[in-house]
Amino acid sequence: MKLVLRGLLGSMLACACTHALAVPTCAVATGATLSFGAIVALASTGDVTSNSGSSFWVNCTSDVIAAPSLYSATPRVMTFGGNSLPFALSVVSPGGAELPTASPGAALGLVRNGSNQTVTLHGRVNASQFSSLPAGVYARSIALTLEY
Repeated sequence: MKLVLRGLLGSMLACACTHALAVPTCAVATGATLSFGAIVALASTGDVTSNSGSSFWVNCTSDVIAAPSLYSATPRVMTFGGNSLPFALSVVSPGGAELPTASPGAALGLVRNGSNQTVTLHGRVNASQFSSLPAGVYARSIALTLEY
């Protein structure tokens, strides 16, 4: 934020005027967790989706001109020891359009009015990816990029 202070002194009038120039911003809540829960690694098990998605909020001020969009360049592979388990991310649904890995991101359709709005991130693991992996806790931290 840039703060500009101006003062005007007259013979009969004294005035200190303050003008603040706001910078268009979007704030994001952090710390959302996406969990696939326990997965039974059998060839007959179907695809596993996350627990209905993980929500976080985004709040954009009314002076944000561009429509906010989201992407993640983080590799979509959970690991446990030397084992890797690929997964997919979407802001549409567990099996929906894949979240882009670069700009331009997926349009979020948020109203830019300064209020908190929920964005839900969904995950999916395909059965063919985990049927032969050993049991363990597979994890990955994801960095999301919000463009506006």
